[in-house]
Amino acid sequence: MDESLNQIAVYFETVPLWPFLLFGLLGVVAIMVDIVNRKRRAIAIENFRLTIEMEFAEMYPVHKRWPKNINHYLTARLPEMYQNFEVLRVFIPQKNLLSYNTDWNNFRDFCRAITDEKIAVAEQSAADTNPTADREPDPKVILHDLITKLLKHTEF
Repeated sequence: MDESLNQIAVYFETVPLWPFLLFGLLGVVAIMVDIVNRKRRAIAIENFRLTIEMEFAEMYPVHKRWPKNINHYLTARLPEMYQNFEVLRVFIPQKNLLSYNTDWNNFRDFCRAITDEKIAVAEQSAADTNPTADREPDPKVILHDLITKLLKHTEF
């Protein structure tokens, strides 16, 4: 056993130390990059969630009211949401990226397609007492589902 320890000691006396220092420095840099990326990811998630909570405060999570001219209301908020979507997309794992992009596209398409007339038709069909009539899907439920699907990507 003493002979093995002596061989190891002699090895470290003759080997230059710069490779060990270099690997140690690389390890410290890697840890620092990981810490910075975790902080950036947390900020991206917080900004995404905060944007949704502020922009849709009257409609999500508890629906209070639809604003007038819903199409203009929703499409006016899309650019800021898209910016936060792009920032967060960098931190989405590759296996979840297709689902994240699909959920965003569905949300964006809904925001562009919804009109006050569609809401009125949905409310009128909900008020009908005829259960066999073809009903339009409730836009409130659709919006709630779309936002919930987007927010599920912030829960890692």
